[in-house]
Amino acid sequence: MLEKKIIPKNKQMSYSLWVEKFRPMSVKQILLPKKTKDFFLKLVEEKEIPNLLLYSSSPGTGKTTVAKALANDIKSDYIYINMSLENGIDVLRNRISKFATSYSMFGDNVGGKKICICDEFDGSTPALQNSMRAFMEEFQDSCRFILTCNYLTKIIEPIQSRCQVVDFNITDKESQDEMKPIILNRLCGILKSENVVFDNNTIEQLVNTYYPDIRKMTNILQQYSKKSGIIDIGIFDVDVVDLEFYEMILQKKLTAARKYLIERNYNYDELFRLLFDNLVPMLPKDSQGQAILIISDCMFRNSTVCDKEINAVAMILEIIGIL
Repeated sequence: MLEKKIIPKNKQMSYSLWVEKFRPMSVKQILLPKKTKDFFLKLVEEKEIPNLLLYSSSPGTGKTTVAKALANDIKSDYIYINMSLENGIDVLRNRISKFATSYSMFGDNVGGKKICICDEFDGSTPALQNSMRAFMEEFQDSCRFILTCNYLTKIIEPIQSRCQVVDFNITDKESQDEMKPIILNRLCGILKSENVVFDNNTIEQLVNTYYPDIRKMTNILQQYSKKSGIIDIGIFDVDVVDLEFYEMILQKKLTAARKYLIERNYNYDELFRLLFDNLVPMLPKDSQGQAILIISDCMFRNSTVCDKEINAVAMILEIIGIL
């Protein structure tokens, strides 16, 4: 049975991306191998979280979702920081220090401690990591740190030694045999919830193709269902990339969005229409008009500029600026 994220009815339509609409808010709802899930459930039961370092070589395996779900289950104040975007020392002095020393709304939970979630921590500089080591010690009485990364080797040893390291790699045969049926069931549940007709064998093939990246599976299903109205074998005949790109813009990941465009050699003349048709409806209503004007201006300039990539990236930056 689908374990759906509980959202107030009057807010359900505000989520245009399935990965957000169906993101689990509780550890019990998260898709994980039993041994790993039991570990996190034990932390929730004990209401005591150590500093954690969650890593996996594959994206979309649930590291960030687990971090937020732990904070939700324990009812602890938390701050979320994407360290690949905010990797200067000032983020420690201004955001983390102020958060760690501020009053908690849930003072009796986690021993009165708050949680600082540092996502994509392997994107931070060695200098920042060295400073973070001191922060973890300074605020150990008031704050816990949950770090996520894809490359454990990019995390300095003093940070690793101060955290309980949890491996989110689930590519061994035992994990695959356990997880694939669970993922299949979740994806089918999402499609049923969205009233999308699908072929069960196609969903099974999708899981086998993109395992363990559940986020990518969900994005592909959403985009293909939007284009075709159903899920069938044709899903493997198209390059489904747009939703991931739009999500980068919504999350203000300019560098990732630029890299995405370059790697896929986007036709910039077609990009404007894609953004108008697909990204604009995802934006807050009070930003949609501004976004259309930005796209229109950049589309006009595109025929005369010397470097179309710079023009496209400038447009993305302008859109990010109004979010």
